[in-house]
Amino acid sequence: MICIECAEPVDSLYTIYSNKHIQLTDCPKCHKVVDHYVEFDNVLLFIDLLLLKPGAYRHLIYNSLDYKLSSNSDSNPKCSEHVTLTWLPTLFYRFRNWLIKYDKLNRVWLLLIAFEIYLTWVIEERSYAMNSGFLEGANSTRINPMLRKVFAWDPLHQYLYFAFYCLLDISIFHSLTRHCIVSWSKWGREVQNAKDVLSYAILLSYGAKIFPILMLIWPYDTVFSMNIIKCVANLYIVESLKIVTNLPYRWILQVFAFVLLVRWTIVKVATALLVAGGDWKLLKTFFETI
Repeated sequence: MICIECAEPVDSLYTIYSNKHIQLTDCPKCHKVVDHYVEFDNVLLFIDLLLLKPGAYRHLIYNSLDYKLSSNSDSNPKCSEHVTLTWLPTLFYRFRNWLIKYDKLNRVWLLLIAFEIYLTWVIEERSYAMNSGFLEGANSTRINPMLRKVFAWDPLHQYLYFAFYCLLDISIFHSLTRHCIVSWSKWGREVQNAKDVLSYAILLSYGAKIFPILMLIWPYDTVFSMNIIKCVANLYIVESLKIVTNLPYRWILQVFAFVLLVRWTIVKVATALLVAGGDWKLLKTFFETI
């Protein structure tokens, strides 16, 4: 647990007396209340997250999530002396313990991924329809041949394609960002759950990507609006990483640009290979249109 104002480590956020009176703890360094968000409603906390208030991020990540993760142990189950093959019950126990430990994170990730798949599907479908209308006739060869093949599939296979696309995209971005920050900057040596802290920071900032769901109700320029929201979501990610790690903006932007480049390359190549299915002529046409 830390002070959300100066990030000074503290032992407790508040004290509960016998008459059930709660007194918030003052920080010994800055002499301010350590974490006033313990008295906030979830709606007000969510609004402060949208406003990128550093205290709201530090409250959720360090004083809420990090404390809960630290209270869960990863100890192995005790096995009988007569049992020789213990790998199966141990694996089951670790998986169950992982589900319990990261239950809150897993549920939010599942919700965001479901929204991301649907939004990506809508954006690509409408973008493809617009480009097909503009690039008819002689310019039809400039239309993405992979998307032309994908949208010729039935809805189930289209959904599976975009699910693979989004899962690969999010997994690479999430894993590579955590690795670069922890390994390259040497950040997190004094943080017990450093990688989980970064995961939660990325997760909170990813919430900005679900706002285009509201835009599907009204007849706006959905493709253009959603692209703007994507840029805003990227700014949220950069700012949240800055708040949590306190690293310089220059360093975070360099890592972010590197991760985006690697992610774009891997995702494009992987999805092209998946859709082409060994059709090298289609692959060549696709890479010529990039």
